[in-house]
Amino acid sequence: MKKILTILILCLFTSTSIAGIKWPWVRKEPAKPVPVKVEVKKEPATINNARQVIKELNSELQAAKQQNLKLKDNLDRANAKVVSAEKEVLIVKEAVEKLKEWGVVQQAEKFKWMEKYEKAVKRYHRLKMIAALIAAAAGVFLGLQLMNLVPPPYNVGVPVGGAILFSSLVWFIL
Repeated sequence: MKKILTILILCLFTSTSIAGIKWPWVRKEPAKPVPVKVEVKKEPATINNARQVIKELNSELQAAKQQNLKLKDNLDRANAKVVSAEKEVLIVKEAVEKLKEWGVVQQAEKFKWMEKYEKAVKRYHRLKMIAALIAAAAGVFLGLQLMNLVPPPYNVGVPVGGAILFSSLVWFIL
């Protein structure tokens, strides 16, 4: 089967190369432009033709003058817009400077408040630890009182368990 398939592929390639079929991936040569000669009839120059040309030139000149006036008017309006835009840019720059100064002040205040907050958090955790230690001591004392109720191998764990229980309750509640 493989031999037949290879023979068919070989036949396909050889037949297409002999037939002169172009492969799709072969680059096509660009078309070359062909020069064309254009003949212009020259009419004899007459006064009427000259007058017609002068009229056309005058109409084009008038159109160009009107277009020039429109362009000048547009230029004047654009210059006025540029001047007003420059004024607005100056106003925006002043506002940006004020905003920048306000931001610096706000940042300084934020740092001041953050320092106070960090000190308060440290103080809070310190007091929380002290309260947990006091609760642990109370748990130990209560465990010592209840130690008589528990059999001997387990009675040592009662004060430790009471300390852990009371300190964890205080720690999680606060």
